[in-house]
Amino acid sequence: SSHCFSPPAISPAPAAQYCKERSVAGTLYFPPLTPKAPERSPSTMETEGFVEDQDKAAKAAEEEEIDDENWSDLERFQNFVRSQHPLRRLVCIKGLPEVLLTITVEDAMVAALPLLEEVTADEESSVRDALASNLATIVKALLSRATPEESTQVVDLVWALSEPLLKDKDQQVRAVAEEGVVEYAGMLTRELVAGSIIDNVLAMSHDEVEEHRMTAMKLLGELSFVLGPEMVKQKVSPEVIALASDHMFRVRKSAALHIGKVCRWVPKEHAVEELLPVYLTLAEDEIWGVRKACAESMSDVAAALPSQVRSTSILPLFDKLATDVSRWVRNAAFQHLGPLIATLSSEEVTPKLLEYYASMATGKGQCGAGDNEMPSFCAYNFPAVVLTVGRDNWQHLREAYNELLKDIQWKVRRTLSYSIHEIALILGPELTKEALLPALDVFLKDLDEVRVGALQNLSKLLGVLEPSCRSNYVSLICSLEMESDNWRFRQLLAQQLGELFTLFDEDVVQAELYPIFMKLSRDPVAEVRNAAGQQLQAILARLAELKVTWCDEFMEELQDLATDRVYLHRLMFAQMCENLLTASQPFDLEAFSKDFLPQLLALAEDKVANIRQKVATCLLMLKARTGLPDRHAAAISAALKSLQADQDVEVLRTMGQEIDTGMTRCRHQGLANGASRDAELRAALMSGAT
Repeated sequence: SSHCFSPPAISPAPAAQYCKERSVAGTLYFPPLTPKAPERSPSTMETEGFVEDQDKAAKAAEEEEIDDENWSDLERFQNFVRSQHPLRRLVCIKGLPEVLLTITVEDAMVAALPLLEEVTADEESSVRDALASNLATIVKALLSRATPEESTQVVDLVWALSEPLLKDKDQQVRAVAEEGVVEYAGMLTRELVAGSIIDNVLAMSHDEVEEHRMTAMKLLGELSFVLGPEMVKQKVSPEVIALASDHMFRVRKSAALHIGKVCRWVPKEHAVEELLPVYLTLAEDEIWGVRKACAESMSDVAAALPSQVRSTSILPLFDKLATDVSRWVRNAAFQHLGPLIATLSSEEVTPKLLEYYASMATGKGQCGAGDNEMPSFCAYNFPAVVLTVGRDNWQHLREAYNELLKDIQWKVRRTLSYSIHEIALILGPELTKEALLPALDVFLKDLDEVRVGALQNLSKLLGVLEPSCRSNYVSLICSLEMESDNWRFRQLLAQQLGELFTLFDEDVVQAELYPIFMKLSRDPVAEVRNAAGQQLQAILARLAELKVTWCDEFMEELQDLATDRVYLHRLMFAQMCENLLTASQPFDLEAFSKDFLPQLLALAEDKVANIRQKVATCLLMLKARTGLPDRHAAAISAALKSLQADQDVEVLRTMGQEIDTGMTRCRHQGLANGASRDAELRAALMSGAT
C-alpha cells in the first residue's frame, strides 16, 4: 500500500540561490559577473565615490574572463569551471550533464571529468553541493553510451569524485553525495558495484573520523540491494556487526538505523542468527538516540524475519520501546507502528498491538495525549493497517477512525479523505455503507483541502456501494457540475465521467450524466474541457453497451461543437477527435469516419490557426492508420494538401515542413522578410494610419 510509510521529511532548501542558464544560439551562456575581489583588510576605509585598488583589480579580472561565442559547450565548460567567480562555477557545474550529452564518452573521460577533481575542494559549499547532486546525472548521461570497458572507467572516475564529497566538511554536501551514490549505484551492474565502490566503502568503515564511519554504515545498508545475498553476507554483514559496537554512539545509531536494510538482503537464517542479536543489543543501548533508531528501523528488521521469530522477538521489543523512559523513543515506536503492522500477517497482529495503534488517535493508553503528530501518523498508515488485519477486525479500529475524523487538525482529516476509497475496497459494501458514508458526508462539508481528497476518488468509492445506495449520490454529482467557486472540483468530476457512466443505469445516464458531460465540454476553463474530452471514448463505449436509442441525438450535439460560433468549442471538437485517435484502445475507424470525419475535414478551412493545426495532427494520424475506408482517402489527401500550403508557421511545422528559426510569421504571410514588415509599420506610423 502507498500508505505504509510515514511522510518523508522535507529537505531544507539550499542556502544559495542558483542562477538559471540562458541559451544563446544553442550554447550555454554565462552572464558576465564580477569576480571575487581580493579580501580587504579590516582597516580599509570605504567612502562614497572612492574607487579602491581592489575594485580596479576585480574589474580587470572580470575583463580577463572572456566568453567567446565561438566556443563549444565543452570549451566553455573548460574555461569557466575554474572561474574566479563562484557563481560562474556554480552555473558551469549545474550545466555539466547537458554538456556531456554533446560529446563522446571518451572526450568526457579525458577532457571533462578530470577537471571536476578541483571542484570537490571548491571553497564554496554550494558549488560542491551542485556537483554532489549531479553525480547520478553524470553517470546516466555517460553509461547509456559507454562500452563495457568505458563503463568501468566512468564508474572509477565518478567514484573518485564521490569519495571526497562523501567526506566533505559540510553535512548537507555529504547527505546529497550519499543520495547520489545510492542513485547511480542502482544503475550499475552487480559487478561494477562489487568492484572498487564497495571496497572503498568498506575501507571508510575503518576511518578514524566518526562521520566517515557513519556514512559508510549508511551506504552499506543502502547498497545491499545491488550486491545480492551472498556478497552482503560475506562482505557487508561483518562490518555492520563491527560498527554496531563502535565506541562512538552516533556510529552505533547509524548502524541501528540501517541494519534492517542489510537484514533484508542476507539469507534469513543469517539474519536470525547473526544480525538479530546485534539489533536487540542496540535496542538496549544506554544512549536513547540509539534506541530511537532501533524503533525507526523495526519494520525493516521485522520484514526480514520469519513469522515465528517476529512473534517472539520483535513484538516484545515493541512493548519495551513503547514504554521506554525516553519520550523520544516512545514517540518513534508509535510513529513506526503502522509500517510494522503492515509487515505482519493478520494472525500475528495481536489485540494489544491494535490497542497501541488506536491509542495514537484516541490519546488513551500507552501512547497518551500531548503529541500532535501522532494522529497524523495514525491516519497516514490507516489503509495499510486495515488491509493487514482485514474487515473482520474493523471493530478494533472503528473508534480510532471516528476520532481521527473529528481531529482538530485539517491535515489529519485530509489524509483520511484521500484514502477513504482504499478503505472502502477493503471493507466491502455493507461496512462501507455503515462506517464510511457518514465520513464521506463529513468530508464533503469540510474545507476545500479536505473535500478534494474525497471527490478525487468519488467514482471508486461509489463503485463499492450497492446500486440502490449509489443512486443517493446523483444529486452530489450534479452539484459538482454547478460548482462555481472552485473550477478544480469541476475538473475532478470531468476526469471521472467515464467511470461514472459505467456505474449508473440508462435513466441516470440520460437524465443527469449526459447533460453534465456536454456542459463540461463547453466549460470556460480549458483544463475542465480537456478533462471531459478525455472521457469521450469510455462514454461512447458505455452507450454502445447500453444500446441506447438516443445515441444519434448525443452524436448530433457533439457535432454541433464543430460549427459553434465560439472557436474554443470548435477546438474542443478537434481535440476530442485527437483523443479518440490516440487512445490506448484504438477507436473504430468506420465509426470515426461516419460520426467525426466530415466535421473534422470542414475544420481544415477554419479561420483559427490553432484549430487547423489540431486538424492537421488528426489527419496525419488517420493517413498513417490502416483500415480507413478508401472513399475517405481522397478527401483526407485534399485537406492535407491545403494544409501543406497554409499561411501559419505552426500549421506548417505540424505538416512536417522545416521552418527556419529566424523566419517570422510575417514572412509566411507573403512579406519578403522581417525588415520589410518593419518598413511597412514605420510608413504607416509616419502617415498616421492605424
